[in-house]
Amino acid sequence: MLISMHAFLPITPIKRPFRVVHFVSTFAVKTDTKWLLQLARQLDPAEFEMAVVCFFQGGPMKKQFEDLGVTTENLDVPGERDPRAIIRARNFIEGFEADVVHTHLLRADLFAGLAARWAAAPVLVSTCYAIGDFRREKKRRSDRILDALCAALPTHTIAVSKAVAKDCMDRLHVRPEHVSIIHTGIDSPKTDYSAAGSDLRAAWRLEGGPLILTIARLSYEKGVDTLIEAASQVYRTHPAARFVVLGEGPDRPILQKRIDQLGLSAVVRLAGFEPNVFPALAAANIVCIPSKSEGMPNVLLEAMAMRKPIIATDVGGIPEAIESEKNGLLVPSQQPDTLARGLARLLDEPETARRWADAAHETMASRFHAAKVARQYAALYRRLISERRPPSGYVAAAS
Repeated sequence: MLISMHAFLPITPIKRPFRVVHFVSTFAVKTDTKWLLQLARQLDPAEFEMAVVCFFQGGPMKKQFEDLGVTTENLDVPGERDPRAIIRARNFIEGFEADVVHTHLLRADLFAGLAARWAAAPVLVSTCYAIGDFRREKKRRSDRILDALCAALPTHTIAVSKAVAKDCMDRLHVRPEHVSIIHTGIDSPKTDYSAAGSDLRAAWRLEGGPLILTIARLSYEKGVDTLIEAASQVYRTHPAARFVVLGEGPDRPILQKRIDQLGLSAVVRLAGFEPNVFPALAAANIVCIPSKSEGMPNVLLEAMAMRKPIIATDVGGIPEAIESEKNGLLVPSQQPDTLARGLARLLDEPETARRWADAAHETMASRFHAAKVARQYAALYRRLISERRPPSGYVAAAS
């Protein structure tokens, strides 16, 4: 009988990357999918094999993930309360052999969280993006129960700001050792959007006047009502100024009615949702974030990346990125008079505004760059996996 020489060689275990599956509600352009696209560009695929799974509808972000070589799946669950969501999520987790299940926002936190527990996934991480009552787009009588359950399922929680972490610990009673503060990140866009910005200004008939841009969902917590009241004051002293709000939401009729009541239909435009906000940012002279509650808003980082002067309310995680009169201007929330004075100052002091915009870009590059944030994610994933299962058999363990 012939015996191969390979039988006498030492057996080397096959090493593979850590497998991380992210669950989102849809593949629409929104806070979680925009950040995950940045993360996918930065994580080393030789160390982390990434999948992104949605529960329904699909959306344009699916192709962008696939273009980066990320595995995607639409579980295509027809109903919001359909228990098949849990079964389908569990089947994917087991088939993917996930080392980390990472959930984003309510549907994923609940259904994928339960699925991950059922599949005995070693690590279950949830990212919390918002604070308190504004963690959900819709109010439900069961919100307290849902929050308590979603907070109990993960083995670890990522909070996008110190303010969000405090809310998780104070309101949801998450233990401090089970929370990591990792801001979302961004990379400066590689495309020059100047021409697209000029086209937008022409489409909006701005005629060379200053543009104050707000990008926000049209809902109570975003403070667009405060912006409209402030705009009525700014218009009196700066009649060439124009305001554009990008976004959709349930408060559109109320906000449009107030614009009409104040005679601002030619001054304030509710321009609807745009999946790519960078042309509008290129067109803007000032970016205003008038929110009543925030975690760490995407638009703040996007404006910093585009070197835009920023005025924002001092709520949630915003003061963790903006130091007033250093790299932007902070004002109290729900105070139209104060917001109007701040806007007028930025319009009247363009050199100061430009200096703050440059400083904001430096802050983004040093603290919020996607590459830096991705390294924090990678380090957290490594630590959590090593605490839950032996590191042998993984690429990272050999490096």
